[in-house]
Amino acid sequence: MPEILPVEEYTGMATLSHAFYVIGMGEPDGIALPSTDSRTRVTATDSRSCLTVTAGSNEWEPVKISFLVYDREPEPLPGEWTHTETFTCTATDAPADFTTGTDSDAMFEDPLPPENLFNRPGLEPPYHWKGRLLVAAYEVEEHVLQFWPA
Repeated sequence: MPEILPVEEYTGMATLSHAFYVIGMGEPDGIALPSTDSRTRVTATDSRSCLTVTAGSNEWEPVKISFLVYDREPEPLPGEWTHTETFTCTATDAPADFTTGTDSDAMFEDPLPPENLFNRPGLEPPYHWKGRLLVAAYEVEEHVLQFWPA
């Protein structure tokens, strides 16, 4: 079977002022507090329009974060992943927001992730996604979030 390639991708270095970061997928109805269960790194609001991702690193340590968006479900990326988790989420056509903890300051160094990362051209919102978080501990902690249509 041929490899499924992302239709959109972003990779950036982030510095977290808390041990988690928040992905607002358009018009979130608040922030979900991070899970206290060590097996769960992704916590979603009831509407699934806001994701909170827990990092294993300490506050103020860099984390490499990649967002990969696909047309259909991909295989997990090869690598030495210490944690894999699946989740579902919903986006609107409003701009996405990426913050560190509860701070409004951008967590990514320039360039920032695209505000329309979770919008699906040709379809009407809300956009329903399935996702997979892959975590590794290399020179820095690395997170890869793969998204595909639900």
